[in-house]
Amino acid sequence: MLISVILPTIRGREEVFSRVRDAYLSQFYDGHAVELLTEHGHPTVGCAWQAGAERCRGDYIHLGNDDCLPAQGWHRPAVEAVERGFLPSPMVYAPDGYPQGLPVWGVVGDDWTPVSCCLIPFISRDQWTMIQPLFTGHYHTDNFITERAAAAGWPCCLRTGYAFTHFWAQAGRGAGMSEGERMVYDENAYRHAAEMVKAGTWDRPWPPGGRMAGRDYGMPGGR
Repeated sequence: MLISVILPTIRGREEVFSRVRDAYLSQFYDGHAVELLTEHGHPTVGCAWQAGAERCRGDYIHLGNDDCLPAQGWHRPAVEAVERGFLPSPMVYAPDGYPQGLPVWGVVGDDWTPVSCCLIPFISRDQWTMIQPLFTGHYHTDNFITERAAAAGWPCCLRTGYAFTHFWAQAGRGAGMSEGERMVYDENAYRHAAEMVKAGTWDRPWPPGGRMAGRDYGMPGGR
């Protein structure tokens, strides 16, 4: 079985990207093969994930981040969750070991606890078929995937062994805006995407290039 690991990255994050890439490639995957696809220079994480998922060959698709270092054996609980009909959400830690995962920030939850979002998505090929196309924002991309999966019958749960260390690389965090502006922008875009899904008009990745044309959506300064 093939696991496709998709890693978006941009200029200025070379050091942390190399460390994360090497951590994926150096592990033993006990019967699973791994292909790692680098998606370089996309305007948003959502655009990179969509592009990578379209060209990957995996039975499983892992939508990673270039500043999230995988723990040894990260794939085993993720595969188990998917095969049991769930979406796994990881236990994420700061470099100092502080827990940053769901359901409660600062607390290591119990394995298999239901959670509201798959923070670093891992899905099967069948799940991808039902979830895609993606919301192509920079933030809320994981929320969109979680909601699409839940609607198709795959709820999200915490898998404590599906674990990562998050280094919070700063280059490009706001994808062309300040981080705060981008969060506001993407929250409003995400709400509009949800309306499109509800109306039955969700048939292609949106918004094109990660930005909305001709709309304000509550941006500071009217942008």
